[in-house]
Amino acid sequence: MTTLNYDDLATEYARHRRTYPGLIEHLVRRAGVTAEHSVLEVGCGTANHIAAVRRETGASCFGVEPSEQMLSVARTHPEDLDLRQGYAQELDFPEGSFDLVMSVDMIHYVAEPLEYFKRAFAALKPGGHFVTVTDSDWIIRNRVPMARYFPGTIDAEAGRYHPIPRLAGDLALAGFVDLHEHVVESEYELTDSSRFRDKSYSCLHLIGEDEFARGLAALDADLARGPLTANLRSLVLWGRRPQ
Repeated sequence: MTTLNYDDLATEYARHRRTYPGLIEHLVRRAGVTAEHSVLEVGCGTANHIAAVRRETGASCFGVEPSEQMLSVARTHPEDLDLRQGYAQELDFPEGSFDLVMSVDMIHYVAEPLEYFKRAFAALKPGGHFVTVTDSDWIIRNRVPMARYFPGTIDAEAGRYHPIPRLAGDLALAGFVDLHEHVVESEYELTDSSRFRDKSYSCLHLIGEDEFARGLAALDADLARGPLTANLRSLVLWGRRPQ
């Protein structure tokens, strides 16, 4: 698994990254989150998603993140969040603490997901929901504009993202039931390349500088002729701790 220094990337993430359209609504609705519930995001980064859960529901919201610089940015959110430094494989919350444990774009950094899943299972209340938001091989190969202008990211991502069947198998081994997949997707108009130029997507740090420069020049040339239709897709993998 490729490891990046997210202390160095925190500023770019804060400048360009936002919650995915429709994702928080899907998570909150399917898990039935209300103000009476407790939610943990593991690998919360700059806390955009867990802050959105707090705004949407009023639930008690917690975040765990290994990067201290990411946490520094996360703490600037106005929402009341309990944020802590830590790693997915080392979760040590008391048994049955949460109604929902979630992670977004994080699981590909965990070399052995089963250990994390077991700890998340223990941290959930009976009947509680677990969700990991990730990308399938098909999603990676059909990202626009990423795969079109920076095709080297396809192999780079394929080398670090876990296959969905493996994740589902590990969830079952950890004890989760009611496994379910759902794709959240949307389109938007891309009018400038700043988020790509600033490499706010981690996969752009995994390709050569020559390819990056060529792709950026081609993207800028096409954008000079008008906006591009871009897509956002995420695969949401669900599980539940039995009652």
